[in-house]
Amino acid sequence: MKKELVKTGFDKKDIVSFGNMFLLANGRYGYRGTLEEYSADEMVGLNVLGFYDKYQDKWRESINLPNPFHFVTSVNGEVTSVLTKETKYHELRLNFFDGVLERLTEFDKIFIFSKRFVSSDHKDLLVTSYKIRAKESCYINISFGVDENIYEINGPHFSKRRVELNEDIAVFRGITNENKRIASVTKYVSSLPFEVSNNTYLLKKEMKANEEITIFAYSLINQSGAVDIPSLETLVSIGFNNLLATHIASFNKMWEISRVEIDDEEGQFELDYSIYHLLILADEESVKSVPARGLSGQTYKGAIFWDTEIFILPFFTLTNPKFARNLLVYRINTLKGAMQKAREFNYQGAFYAWESQDDGLEQCSKYNISDPVTNEPIRTYFDEKQIHISADIVLGIYYYIMYTGDKTILDEGGYEVIYQCAKFYKSRATLHNGRYHFDDVIGPDEYHERIDDNTFTNYLIHHAVECAITYGPESAKEEFGDFLKNIYLPKPNKDGIYEQFDGYFRLKDIKPEKVKAMVKNEKEYLGIYAKDTKTIKQADVVSLLVMLRMNDFAKENYEYYLPYTEHGSSLSSSMYSILASRIGKEEDAYQMFRKSSGIDLGTNQKMYAGGIYIGGTHPASNAGAYLSMIFGFAGLSQNDEKIAINPQLPSEIKKICFKFYFRNKLYEAKIDDKNFELTEVINHD
Repeated sequence: MKKELVKTGFDKKDIVSFGNMFLLANGRYGYRGTLEEYSADEMVGLNVLGFYDKYQDKWRESINLPNPFHFVTSVNGEVTSVLTKETKYHELRLNFFDGVLERLTEFDKIFIFSKRFVSSDHKDLLVTSYKIRAKESCYINISFGVDENIYEINGPHFSKRRVELNEDIAVFRGITNENKRIASVTKYVSSLPFEVSNNTYLLKKEMKANEEITIFAYSLINQSGAVDIPSLETLVSIGFNNLLATHIASFNKMWEISRVEIDDEEGQFELDYSIYHLLILADEESVKSVPARGLSGQTYKGAIFWDTEIFILPFFTLTNPKFARNLLVYRINTLKGAMQKAREFNYQGAFYAWESQDDGLEQCSKYNISDPVTNEPIRTYFDEKQIHISADIVLGIYYYIMYTGDKTILDEGGYEVIYQCAKFYKSRATLHNGRYHFDDVIGPDEYHERIDDNTFTNYLIHHAVECAITYGPESAKEEFGDFLKNIYLPKPNKDGIYEQFDGYFRLKDIKPEKVKAMVKNEKEYLGIYAKDTKTIKQADVVSLLVMLRMNDFAKENYEYYLPYTEHGSSLSSSMYSILASRIGKEEDAYQMFRKSSGIDLGTNQKMYAGGIYIGGTHPASNAGAYLSMIFGFAGLSQNDEKIAINPQLPSEIKKICFKFYFRNKLYEAKIDDKNFELTEVINHD
């Protein structure tokens, strides 16, 4: 079993990609996979979940903290770093079952070793070890401490900050522009003495061949701003190896339920890696939800999108229902912000933010992209017109209840969310010829803005209003019954094709390859060229068929829309994969699964959209790989109190084994190309 991601060699062009690829996190903090000698220019990031700040008129975003693990080594007076010296050998090794990152670099006179983890056991603790081994006699000077040179997209985010050093503990205190306080204390431990010089620590040593120096760093973060040195000292007394062991044990425990075993070596590696990027987002004490780029940085403002309910929530519903519930509690807690947004647009009820932060207020800019040549901002309408977001959240609540049976979520604010979303749609609808239409919207395909009667949107709204009646009192039927009955639901044409929106069939019949050929600058937003064509950004009608399990004409719509789909969003491939499995196109399903599962393993990821940096990890795509496997290949489905499995295995996979929760019971499914077995797991924790 391949448990590690290993990359060898050093190339400056890979720094940003590797920072994403080797990310460590624990659902509270994310530490990018950067090297100890890196600084802001190399996008070192210690990202804090749900801790936001706004600087002047820039976008509000999650904050990055100063880097407590900054080490720079000089040999015989010369800085010896991958940025300044040629390496003889360089390796990064991420054990994604243990959540541990190791580094080995060989230079002409020394080796550098490091081992780092973001504790899954002590959630506010990050730990690293940094070791130098001399290859020959030389004079070593190690400068280390807290690097205050913070990488920020829309900062600076600290109106006041300072780092104080005593003998071996560095204290950071920060106050943000929004007057929020945060602090960290970091203790540095070595068997050799070191001193404080110019606000950094210095360790100097004349070394002999094969002699080693090791420095341990333990950093404890406090989001209330308290400086808690005694708690840090207690953790340090436990020791590096013991803290590492408890972290690994805690992280391994999450894998016991989450892992899916298949007999495809490459697919298994990518699937394991995808699941790793989901597990590092789980914090059962948190109700701050999961940002679109996880904890890999400030991209997309650290905001929560529909990605969470449609892709990430199902993974946790099956593997960690407690955390799944927390994701919905976040939406309950931000209902007030959604209702404020509705009022701002003169609607009733709850219009959830397209980009949501801690208060639920809309953070989506009206100018999300810019011209990469002129830097002129380009108006987009994601904040105003992507009204399906509220229905997506209702769908998340619905499927959570279906799989867990936990209707208490309704009494604790969940039904109020559903009810207010239904009120919003009733106030947003336009009555034409006795039917309720939804004009001037954007569906999942963002290349076509301000369109009428997007099929995906209308059907999701219908489902949301239906939930308001199903889960509500008798008065809800009186309030929404006529509205539900008369919501316009586009029907398939004579060929069985659902028109994506009113007028889509009349657009220019141009496919993605020709649209891409029109682009003059590689950072341009493709939607500028695609808007008058049938080329679509991502699964739209196909997403509808998957999400609401609409199987009639599934094959016809899959085959019609696939050639027009650019897959410009990481959310697209898994939807096509699931539907391909349902219609017997197993090989298509497998290729789309691999596209989702391998998205963060390359070094040529899409980093810009219209001149705006959008890099980072892709947890929704990682979750999509899991969903492709479970809902696609394994064919898991539910109907009230029952679950069913209808496997559709591609030729590359002969066996699947996985565990999942359903109605407070843990099950194990074992599938091969001839039969399957579903059993309840007894005596599980």
